[in-house]
Amino acid sequence: MKKGLQLLLTFCLIILVLSGCQAKKTSTETNSSSKEQQTSANSASQDSAAATESNTEPAGKTTLRIGMMSSYDVIPYVMINELKLADKYNLDLQLETFTSAKDRDAAFLAGELDGVLTDYIGVCIYQNADYDVRITGITDGDYVLVAGKDSGITSIKDIPGKSIAISQNTLIDYTLDQLLAKNSMDSDAVVKEIVPRIPDRVELLRNKKIDLGLLPEPFASIVLKEGAVYLGSANDIGLYPAVSAFPEKVLEKKNKAIKNLYLAYNEAVAYINKTDISSYEDIVIKTVGYPEEMKGNITIEPFRESKLPPKEDVESAVSWASKKGLCSSDLTYEQLTYDVYSK
Repeated sequence: MKKGLQLLLTFCLIILVLSGCQAKKTSTETNSSSKEQQTSANSASQDSAAATESNTEPAGKTTLRIGMMSSYDVIPYVMINELKLADKYNLDLQLETFTSAKDRDAAFLAGELDGVLTDYIGVCIYQNADYDVRITGITDGDYVLVAGKDSGITSIKDIPGKSIAISQNTLIDYTLDQLLAKNSMDSDAVVKEIVPRIPDRVELLRNKKIDLGLLPEPFASIVLKEGAVYLGSANDIGLYPAVSAFPEKVLEKKNKAIKNLYLAYNEAVAYINKTDISSYEDIVIKTVGYPEEMKGNITIEPFRESKLPPKEDVESAVSWASKKGLCSSDLTYEQLTYDVYSK
């Protein structure tokens, strides 16, 4: 009896000890979990604060992120910042330069940009992909038709049957067809060789592998300086196919800022048109990509103030693009443009 009582007391003591250990373990785990949750919450709070801080616009300013390529038509946009006009119009103007249109478009479609410097054909393609992008302004880039130095070509009348490197179903392709049409030639009057990258086209021209090139700045000036022959340009026939554009949703959200952008643009244009290039030539060289050795020999044609492009020009581009299967022929001028100047 006494022995049994001792066994019972021993068993009860073991149960109490085990219960205490379990309670201690549970308390430890609970405290550990609580600390982990608090650490995680603090981390998330810090991450959120960091994200908020990175997306915060400068006080009183609206951020506009514009994607562009290094080219002649970006000069007024760069001068907006150089002349402190962005500050005047309460803008945080962020100019993102890309080395390829493909990378620019990828960033644009991903929502990393508010707007782009593009062209009629690009906007048609955006619309065809159900991305409601609207033309809001004109730009003054040119595309120059040149013949190789030793090609024997001296005028545009000499080009039937000659070879030219272009990118297919693009602004360059469209511009070439317009130049040919203005000179009473069909699209197949020249032999089109598809070479996507402009630097590769320049090398083919230099190495006499092709006869002709249709080039933007700075490439046109570079090859002309090397002895290529000038045959004409888009601007010569009144064609200015490059434009600025924004998605409709951005136009609604940042309407006032975009209006101010074009006010600043027009002030920058006024400065450029009345000021000797020597005052800002270094900026032009860096912006467009001219070689340093061209300093002192760069000419700037007068820029136009920003406005919507002519209806007939946009409709001509839609007609061409639709025949190439790039967009619907039903696209209208009103669907492709947005009048930020009066709205």
